[in-house]
Amino acid sequence: MSHSHDHSQSHSHSHSHNHSHNQEINYNDDYYSDDEDDNEAELQHYKLIVSTLYNYQKYGYKWVDDMESFYHNTLTDQQRLLIPNYISKTKALRVAVLKNSIFLRMIGDEFNNVFHEGEQSLKPIPHLTETQATIESMDIDLFQIDNLKSSLKQFVREWSLEGKAERDQAFQPIKNELESLFANLSIFDRANIKIYCPGSGLGRLPLEIASMGFSCQGIEFSYLMLICSSFMLNKTQKTNEFTIYPYIHQTVNVLKDIEQLKNITIPDILPGDILPKVNPKQEFSMAAGDFTKNIDMDHWDVICTCFFIDTARNILEYLECIHKILKKGGHWINFGPLLYHFAEKKDSIELSYEQLRHAITTIGFTIIKEELKDSDYCSNRSSLLKSTYKCQFFVAIKN
Repeated sequence: MSHSHDHSQSHSHSHSHNHSHNQEINYNDDYYSDDEDDNEAELQHYKLIVSTLYNYQKYGYKWVDDMESFYHNTLTDQQRLLIPNYISKTKALRVAVLKNSIFLRMIGDEFNNVFHEGEQSLKPIPHLTETQATIESMDIDLFQIDNLKSSLKQFVREWSLEGKAERDQAFQPIKNELESLFANLSIFDRANIKIYCPGSGLGRLPLEIASMGFSCQGIEFSYLMLICSSFMLNKTQKTNEFTIYPYIHQTVNVLKDIEQLKNITIPDILPGDILPKVNPKQEFSMAAGDFTKNIDMDHWDVICTCFFIDTARNILEYLECIHKILKKGGHWINFGPLLYHFAEKKDSIELSYEQLRHAITTIGFTIIKEELKDSDYCSNRSSLLKSTYKCQFFVAIKN
């Protein structure tokens, strides 16, 4: 199982804004560089993400059509008799595709509302001017479809009751460490502690940290993740409001058909219900872009990285950036494996933990805690194949 992100090029600079129960969680991005070619490429990529949300149904129906075509045109009559319930299952898959599509289209419909011009941001993301029909007419991008299918499982991990076990594995050690470090501060005074979460996915970890009273900003590279996280943080009205079918596309290692067709309801909580009472000092926001391009020197009290550092082509660049933006005496809390997403590419460096640890201490950190912890990632509990990561959990102080 991979914990993948959309790694297209991006540029960002962002600012936090106060959050209250009646105020949307701010999403901001300077989006455009000074290069017009870059601007156009960014805009085309953004359109592609939105078109993928709309075109999932078309892709899904074609996928089911192909299954039925193989059944009717390739299998012999005798073979078809051996699997009498096959077509009833494909019909159920088609219904599940439709229900997923309804949810994903709702997210697509919100895309123009995701990024708001911040008080200090230079250039907001422009609203797309094309009609929905024009965007839907774009060719289906199978790479983005794969990302979208993965995001369905990400919703389970971050926003469902079923995902709680995984969240407890990965988020709880980080939250426990924060609780320990700042046990002497009241929940009101914790708002003075600024925490940064690069690679924040669908926004649950930053929300959980903010619910403890801290000021927190998540930053995410993938526009798909950002659009989806904005929807969950800002548009949900009640718990278990939406029903998705995250496992239908997993056609291997299936024990029972009913497990492949299992539905999951989201969200398990409403963001406003777990945030502290309004504190004018507390800031909670999400930012778009590459955190290595968003350098606020000596700015953050704590940086929390969860299943993130191995998304780097050059993990040493991440390390340098974390050291720069953390205050002296600040803490870096990390939880995750070393899968190295770009390991198959030529422009990538993969360090052992032994090598990485040496780099961390050499650049100017003191590691005060480290242990290996088992953790799953977007796992399907019903699958016949189970992947568990040995995750490195460490806490380091900037010297």
